Amino acid sequence: MSLDVAYSIEIDDFIDPDKAYELYWSGMLEDKRAFLCPGTNCSANVTCANLDKDTSSLKVVPHFRVFGSHTKGCEVSRNVPLKLQYAEPTTQTATHKTLDTSIVDTFLEKRPESYYDHYKTNSRAKNAKVRMVNILKSKAERQLKEIGVTSSIYSVRTVVSRYARYKKDGTLELRRLNIAGKDKPYTSLFSKIENQIVSDLPQMPSIYHGWAFINRLPSGHGYQIKFKKKLKGNSSDKEFTTTVMIGDRLIEHYKMKKLVAKRIEKLYKSPNPTAYVFIYGTPRVNERNDRYANIDITNLDMIDICLEDPWAK
Repeated sequence: MSLDVAYSIEIDDFIDPDKAYELYWSGMLEDKRAFLCPGTNCSANVTCANLDKDTSSLKVVPHFRVFGSHTKGCEVSRNVPLKLQYAEPTTQTATHKTLDTSIVDTFLEKRPESYYDHYKTNSRAKNAKVRMVNILKSKAERQLKEIGVTSSIYSVRTVVSRYARYKKDGTLELRRLNIAGKDKPYTSLFSKIENQIVSDLPQMPSIYHGWAFINRLPSGHGYQIKFKKKLKGNSSDKEFTTTVMIGDRLIEHYKMKKLVAKRIEKLYKSPNPTAYVFIYGTPRVNERNDRYANIDITNLDMIDICLEDPWAK
């Protein structure tokens, strides 16, 4: 049985698999088995499968799995909606609904400064299999089902992961993502870089994706991501190579740098340094060199680099 939410013993809170993955690679979590069922007074053990795996392959998606027995009366084992009180580091802006209508996640372009401080590891013993959730005034009460949790999303990596999970569990058509105040179906979020006319692209940022080469910058202080497919100009003979620059300093200051640095270096040093890349932004024609359309990022949460095309048949 899989869950959308589990109780983390290490940080004394209820979290989803995507948040668990981010906290693990940020050094906040250490044990993928240090979770419990979210059911009331339930002591069933839960593991976060693939928590310690590099998910550059979308076949490897973090998810919770119950490997113990539920306590008698546990809501999860009886498919009864839960009321959980748990902390969120930011104010929720989306309307949260149950699976009988539509479910809206919220995508935010920047994490709160205190995001990781909020989840600092509890000082008590990490192997204590005891639920100790403090009921704080700042905690939000949510109606949750086994596959009905919604939350704020801060990275393209999580959007891509949730798309794969929702498609697998059959709820993709019900899922929507609120971006810049507008609700969009998950099925309409992505735009493949493939011969579009630059002037026809939306002015608002989108999640662009496609195969790309991974190279070191000539300066030796970062990486260039260069998409294989071109964008077009208004005339039939005009083409633009879409590029993204990632400086070493940007990687160094990223909380999940050990994951990103490991992944991008592995790809760059491979015999075929290519990756399937997702990036949130807007291609802009380079004013100094109009053969290129650049997508600028100042936050590595806005890019995901994968080993494979997740939608390849």
